[in-house]
Amino acid sequence: MDSSGVSPGLLHIKLLTLVLMLGSSLLCGFSPVCVMRRATRFSSDPGSRHRVLSLASCLACGVFLASCLLELLPDFLNHMRDTFSRLHITLHYPLSEFLLAMGFLLVLVVEQMLLAFREQTSDVSLEKQALIDPHRSRSSLSSCAVDAGLRVFLLLFCVCVRAFLEGVSVGCQRERLLETCVTLLLHKALVAFSLAVRLTHHALRRTLVAGALLLFSVSGPAGIGAALALEGLTDGPQVQLVRCAVEGLTAGIFINVCVLESVWQESGSHRIHKVAFLLTGFALVTAVLFSKV
Repeated sequence: MDSSGVSPGLLHIKLLTLVLMLGSSLLCGFSPVCVMRRATRFSSDPGSRHRVLSLASCLACGVFLASCLLELLPDFLNHMRDTFSRLHITLHYPLSEFLLAMGFLLVLVVEQMLLAFREQTSDVSLEKQALIDPHRSRSSLSSCAVDAGLRVFLLLFCVCVRAFLEGVSVGCQRERLLETCVTLLLHKALVAFSLAVRLTHHALRRTLVAGALLLFSVSGPAGIGAALALEGLTDGPQVQLVRCAVEGLTAGIFINVCVLESVWQESGSHRIHKVAFLLTGFALVTAVLFSKV
């Protein structure tokens, strides 16, 4: 054991996970962006390009939906229960559900405030020109583009916060570390791929897409590094309470974004194909999480 109380073997596994997580996230994030850019450049049928991108976006929605309902939500409820059990506090109020509701309603309130503000002002075109890729045709933009920027930002916020907290958990973990790291690497690769597809589907500029993917890629390794640097400080009751509050609000936001995005993806043409791809994404995350058992 070293001075920090972590055996060299565990420390090496954590450092290796940090490097692999960064590399796999970058690879799985930027690969679909490059492929889609090249396909858009060389394909002559805009209808087929849009159809393929729409189906890939449904696959990404399934990944996010499963990540939220099967991983983020159960982990948050378990952390809340364990934290208050360690503090010997018995809750007579549904605090966990309240935090979820606050996160869910926060998205609704912010969206409606933005919509009300934009209805009173006519300067929406300048913001769209700053975010939308000029090479993307206007006909491919949906009627939901008014709040697309907000939902993209919230999605990026949720996955980055979740990746950072998972990195902190890996940095503090001492048992079954290898199995957890393998599962985490597979899951982060799926999320990086899905995030890249969603960002490309919203036709953001290349610099914004690259910045978002880079931010997500460093979030997990940053969590591992923070846990290793602050060994022992992340287990305090105050830190755990703050983490539970952040997880609850993030889970509520994620539920709102994932559910509404999934419902929207099922609408329009090719409904059966879209539902099939959404279920495929859901099944992929389910298979990865099943490896933990």
